[in-house]
Amino acid sequence: MKASELKNKGNIILAALFFAWIVSYVDRTAISLALVNIGADMKFTESQLGIILSAFFMGYALMQIPGGWLADKFGSKKVVISAIFIWSLFTALTGLAWSFTSLILIRFLFGVGEGSYPSASTKAIATYFASEKRTKAQSSMMSSNMLGGAIAPILCAPLLVWLGWRHVFWVISLLGIIIIIWFLWATHRAKIFHTNTAEQPRKFEKGEYKKLLRNSYLWKLLLVFFFVNIANWGLFSWMPTYLMKVHNVNLSSIGFISAIPAIFATFGMMISGPIITKIGGKAKYGVVFSAAILATMLFLMSNAQSIPLIIFYQTIAMVFSSFVISFIFTAPHRVMEEHVVGSAFGIVNFGGQAAGVLSPIIMGSLISYTGGSYHIAFIFLAVSCFLASIIALTLPIKNKKQVSMTTSVSKI
Repeated sequence: MKASELKNKGNIILAALFFAWIVSYVDRTAISLALVNIGADMKFTESQLGIILSAFFMGYALMQIPGGWLADKFGSKKVVISAIFIWSLFTALTGLAWSFTSLILIRFLFGVGEGSYPSASTKAIATYFASEKRTKAQSSMMSSNMLGGAIAPILCAPLLVWLGWRHVFWVISLLGIIIIIWFLWATHRAKIFHTNTAEQPRKFEKGEYKKLLRNSYLWKLLLVFFFVNIANWGLFSWMPTYLMKVHNVNLSSIGFISAIPAIFATFGMMISGPIITKIGGKAKYGVVFSAAILATMLFLMSNAQSIPLIIFYQTIAMVFSSFVISFIFTAPHRVMEEHVVGSAFGIVNFGGQAAGVLSPIIMGSLISYTGGSYHIAFIFLAVSCFLASIIALTLPIKNKKQVSMTTSVSKI
C-alpha cells in the first residue's frame, strides 16, 4: 500500500484502545462485585475467594513479558485482537463455573487472555502515533483504567441484582466482540509511524533482550509499580466486600459509591500526562510524594468508621495513585527505543500485575486470621506504598527521549 493511501486514524484507534481497556475492567470487576454472591452460592471462605481473585492476576502477570515480546515481533494489531477474543471467551465461561477448581482455572485463563493486551495496546500507540504525541496518547489511553473502575461497578452492580452472577458474565463478554470489530475497522488502511511500517514479524538482534533485562531503570519502575499495585489491586479486589460486609452497604449502592474515587482518579490520570511531559525526569519527585500520600490515606482508611470518610480517603488515594501509574505507563515511550516499547512495558507491567497475585491472597488471609477485621489488611497496603515511595527516590532525575540499549540507565 502506498503511503499516500494511508489515513491518519490516530484518534479513532486511540478511542478503540481506550474502550477496550474499559471493557477489560468491566470484565475483571464483575467478579469482585459478585464475590459475596459467589461465596454464598458455592460455600467459599474468604481465603478461597482470595485465591480465586488471585488466579486472574497469576495468568495476567505471566503474560506481561511474553505479551510484550509477541507485540514487538508480530505487531500490535494481531495481539490486540487475539487478547480481546480470548478474554471475552473466558469471561463467558466464568458464568459456567461449577467448582472451586474450575473457577480458578477459568479465571487464570481469563488473566492469560487479558495479559497480552497492556503491552500490545502500548505498542499500538508507538505504531499509530508520531513520537512527540505518544506520551499524551498513552496517558489518555491509560486514564481508561480509572474510568473503567468507575463505569464497571455502575454497570455490573445492577446487572448482578437483575440477572444473577452467572448471567452477568455471559452478557458482558459480548462487549469484547464489539471492540474487535471497532479496532479492525479503525486500523484498516491507517497511517503507521512505527519503523516496522508493515507491522510484519521482526527479527531481533542477538542479545537485544538481555540488554533490555539489564536495564536498571526498568527494574526500579517494576518495583515501584509492584508495591503501589499491592494497594491498588487490594482495594480493587476487596473494597466491595468490605463495604457490604462491614458497613452493610447493599449491592445496588456499591456501584455508585465505588465509582466516586474512580471518577476523580480519571481526571487525575488525564492531567498527569501533560504535567509529566512538562517536568520531565523531575516527575520522579511527584512519584515519591504521591506514593507517600497514598500510604497516608490507606493508613487513615484503616481507622475510619463512616462511609463518607472512607470514600473521601480512598478518593484522595486514587488521585495520587493515578499520577504514579501515568508516570510508569508512559516511561517506556520516553526512555526506550520504539522497537522494544512493547517488551519494556511488559517487563514493568509484570511487576504491577504480580502484585495482583499476592495482594488478594494476603488480604484474604489477614481478614480470615483477624476474624473478619480489615484493619491490618489496610495497614499492609499502606506499608507497601511507603516502600514504593522509598524506591522511587532512587530513580534517575534526568530524562532522555531515547535510551540506548547499550547505555547504563544509571547514567541518565
